[in-house]
Amino acid sequence: MASRKEESFGIIPLRKVGDGWEVFLIQHTRSRYWGFPKGHGEVGESAEQAAIRELKEETNLEVVRYLQEEPLEEQYSFRADGRQVFKKVFYYVAEVDGQVILQKDEVQNGIWVPFSDALDKVTHVEGKTILVQVGKILDK
Repeated sequence: MASRKEESFGIIPLRKVGDGWEVFLIQHTRSRYWGFPKGHGEVGESAEQAAIRELKEETNLEVVRYLQEEPLEEQYSFRADGRQVFKKVFYYVAEVDGQVILQKDEVQNGIWVPFSDALDKVTHVEGKTILVQVGKILDK
């Protein structure tokens, strides 16, 4: 069976608290890992529009401002239905606002975490690598 390629788009949701930052992490329902809101784009959507829509659908949060124009990129592969899937995810780093309302069919749980503690909470090494990149943006 042939492999396939997928792309998803997401937001690294941040909020300023005192002198520091917090990041909102979600626990995905299907595979139970902790990461960031993301999803596939719809026909006619730009990468940024898809990321904003997925953030709103999964968390009810909205982008206040971007901390960097260019998205960060994550790549990984996995097997699904007997096929190898090569996935790219483009994450926009943004300050967000709003009252969290989780999309229960896709998101098991969500939590605001002090940025300094987020590396310990995120499940996959690719997500941890993205957090290191976000840390460099926040230190600028």
